[in-house]
Amino acid sequence: MVARYARTPGGIPGTKGLHFELYSTAEALPEADWNTVVDAGHVFLRPVYLRALERSRPERMSFFYALFRDEGRPVAVASFQCVDFGMDCFGPNLLPEGAAPGTSFFVRAQLKRVLGRMRARVLICGNLFVCGPHGFAHRPEVGAERAWSALAEAVEVLQTRERATMVLVKDLSPEALETTRALARAGLDRVQVEPTMVLTVRPTWKRFEDYLGDLTTRYRAQARRARRQFEGVERRVMSAGDIARLSSKVEALYGAVHQRSRLRPSRVSASYFVHLKEALGDAFDFVGYFEGGELRAFNTRLRAGDELESYYLGLDYEHNERLALYFNAMLDDVEHGILTGAHRIQLGRTSLERKSALGAEPVDLNLFTRHREPLLYPLARSLLPLVQPKWTARHPFREHA
Repeated sequence: MVARYARTPGGIPGTKGLHFELYSTAEALPEADWNTVVDAGHVFLRPVYLRALERSRPERMSFFYALFRDEGRPVAVASFQCVDFGMDCFGPNLLPEGAAPGTSFFVRAQLKRVLGRMRARVLICGNLFVCGPHGFAHRPEVGAERAWSALAEAVEVLQTRERATMVLVKDLSPEALETTRALARAGLDRVQVEPTMVLTVRPTWKRFEDYLGDLTTRYRAQARRARRQFEGVERRVMSAGDIARLSSKVEALYGAVHQRSRLRPSRVSASYFVHLKEALGDAFDFVGYFEGGELRAFNTRLRAGDELESYYLGLDYEHNERLALYFNAMLDDVEHGILTGAHRIQLGRTSLERKSALGAEPVDLNLFTRHREPLLYPLARSLLPLVQPKWTARHPFREHA
């Protein structure tokens, strides 16, 4: 399906409106036009990735795309996900003990039950399966404010057409605020969300030992101890066929991590990793951790330009502490990033304190949101802190000792 629109962005004198086309499947995208806008390193906005994600059929999710033209020339693109979101999409840490002072266990249990019945259709410009600004891109000659004004128009059209209760334009850096005035004019409010953790690879790190050498004695000893625990584990770089053959185990390991997530609006299956490997080839790594022939965990990472994206992992928690599975997976990402010449390693927004202990620094992110239901906005605001854990920054490098 393709729908075409031509509107003049409101409130910007002297500009000519951009035409935009809406698509309901990545298969229908005019790939050559789309790729003239999206940089090759922006993997999560490339049609090859978008098709792989669609084919994996994430739970309760549909997809839409917008291609913006200026006098026929492609100048901007946007990727949208629409999710039927319920309070059951929150993990087990929703309304924990102490989250609502003065309320009894019974009251909290009843509140969870009521919230569990609520449903909201949420339109997201961005990607729920990765941190970062992966929902919109434009060519520089268009001008940021004009491009974002056109995006606001597309958001308005889609929210109305899909009857979405809420809109989220996700994971914009604070530095982008000047370029997103159009979103504020369109009635979207800015909300600061928990940061993503990024490890900047130092030019002096040519091998993993160089990284370890920059750590204080305490943190270096922790890393070496974890490596010793991992000595009996075999790392296997798995093909799409390998992943498919072990799909039931892969889903069980992924599901164990997913169930512990604070926020879980959708879920992928093992087929997602199969499709990613088929589509992206060597740019996507799926590493299985085997002990005695048994798959104990898996780790995935994706190369995007000069960045390494630490992506999904799956864990057998019965063996996690004994083998330090999670910590070793993160150390593997650091080592892989160094050896492959990455400038930055994107570690995501979970386990912030543990990633800080690796040397990663928090990068603040904002989202813009608009609610059709007046009561939903204060409810969403009040629930947000419950899925944002408190954490303490660590300083593992010697210069901070």
